[in-house]
Amino acid sequence: MSHHHHNHHHHPDERHDCCHGDHHDHHHHHDDRHHHHDDHHHHDHHRHHSENHEHYRNQPPPPASYPPAQPYPYADPYAQRYGGEIISHNHNSTFRIYTKAEECYSLSIREDSVVLVPTNHHDDFQHWYKDFRWGNEVKDEEGLPGFALINKATGLAIKHSLGAKHPVRLIPFNPEYIDESILWTESHDTGEGFRHIRMVNNIRLGFDAFHGDKDHGGVHDGTIVVLWEWLKGKNQRWKIVPFY
Repeated sequence: MSHHHHNHHHHPDERHDCCHGDHHDHHHHHDDRHHHHDDHHHHDHHRHHSENHEHYRNQPPPPASYPPAQPYPYADPYAQRYGGEIISHNHNSTFRIYTKAEECYSLSIREDSVVLVPTNHHDDFQHWYKDFRWGNEVKDEEGLPGFALINKATGLAIKHSLGAKHPVRLIPFNPEYIDESILWTESHDTGEGFRHIRMVNNIRLGFDAFHGDKDHGGVHDGTIVVLWEWLKGKNQRWKIVPFY
């Protein structure tokens, strides 16, 4: 089958009756971040691991698109480290994250918050890497491997909230340092392939689209994501699916 006609053709998970429109206005205010990314990465590409470690320790991560056009040296050793069921982001697979409460909205970043917005697969702020590089070392109490969720447009990883009912946070992803506060696991299937995305070190708390259930008004453009105890709500059930 040819792939040159419609972009939407590649997205079987989207329901076109409600997932229409491109919503370009959602990310125009982030454009200034995209001008820097070329400067930072051709040098790093040639460094050895030890130098790269120094680079990361002494400088904040660049405010750049992630991953860079030329991958960092750290990307390669991890590709074959895990079983075939785990996708390494150095293959540039990106994921859409959405809740059963409103399947036409996707997880994104707006004004330094993790929010739900109408799905637009052209918007890199809605694309996430699912990074299992520490999955062998860090597992939850059910033995499931921890992963980081790293935003493609910003390089920011989703960090645990300050506690129950607080919003999840964002932090620059540092590949040199195992940080449990950015690691999550997916529960077993809660029905129809939806799962609870919970803290690796406290599986009772997980992603919750705040007031996203119908009784509290439902998901809207800008619904924030908090951590909440598992109550089996539709707004607590999530899918992390590849953007094709």
